[in-house]
Amino acid sequence: MFSQQKEYTVQKLASGLCHGKSTRWQAGKLYVSDMIGEKVYSIDAAGHKTVIALQPNKPNGLGFLPNGDLILSSMLENKLYRYRPHAPVGDNLELYADLCGLFSGYIGDMLIDDNGRIYVNDVGARIFEGEGLKPGRIGVVEPDGTCKVGLENCHFPNGIAITPDKKRLVFAETFLEQLSTVDIVDGQLVNRRIFLDMTTVFASEEDRAFKRGCVEGLTVDAEGGLWLCVLHAEQCVRVDTEGNVTDRVHIPGHKVVACTLGGEDGKTLFISASQIKGTHKNLFEALVARDIEATIFTTRVAVGRGDARP
Repeated sequence: MFSQQKEYTVQKLASGLCHGKSTRWQAGKLYVSDMIGEKVYSIDAAGHKTVIALQPNKPNGLGFLPNGDLILSSMLENKLYRYRPHAPVGDNLELYADLCGLFSGYIGDMLIDDNGRIYVNDVGARIFEGEGLKPGRIGVVEPDGTCKVGLENCHFPNGIAITPDKKRLVFAETFLEQLSTVDIVDGQLVNRRIFLDMTTVFASEEDRAFKRGCVEGLTVDAEGGLWLCVLHAEQCVRVDTEGNVTDRVHIPGHKVVACTLGGEDGKTLFISASQIKGTHKNLFEALVARDIEATIFTTRVAVGRGDARP
């Protein structure tokens, strides 16, 4: 199953975030949602951070409409907002879609397709308010603003992508340690099946004890290969269209959370990884205590960004 792994040189691009989610590359800049820091940033090629929006209800998923408009989520409200770049920070968001009536948990990751249709995750449970895990769903926001449920019974849906042929949607079910896929037919999500059982990728007794197959964010390259942020394994893993591991990028001592491809030639992999501070036992404790710090790393890859989303 495994091919020869190559060595990667990882460099620090930016630091000082709390927990960077939903990394996106657009028009020469990286955009990242700092969920715990309650801000959305743009980061230029030199690593300079700019706060472009404040989101006191925790931003999470980000995406760009075909016309270039940035849509960002308000996690605790279950609403999407359009960013207005020429308005002052703090007063530059306008309501785009309200998913309160459809979602039972929080908005997670999301993407926007070439037609402006938004696929957005509901993690299912309001875990920051003490609710136990339960299945969520994938919501669909049509370009006319209509909101509907596209897929039910998703177990903590997380990273989400559309394949280069535009025919399939792939998403992580984090705590099931698997990737699932569905066909896209006229905006409908059908024929759900498991794409990759991550427990076969991380199969040792120690891996299983620490659930190292949990995937958070992901992105897809021009060949349809998926870069997966494997949360507890401290690495980004690339799998090909058959589910075979081809590459690994290690980020020791960090929880790997989000990634995307970009840069001038599309061959820079941007990785957001968080480091737990203090004596917290797990990531969730550190998030609740806001005792966590995220760094954006970069590395160069062989296969660049293609026409897939995000």
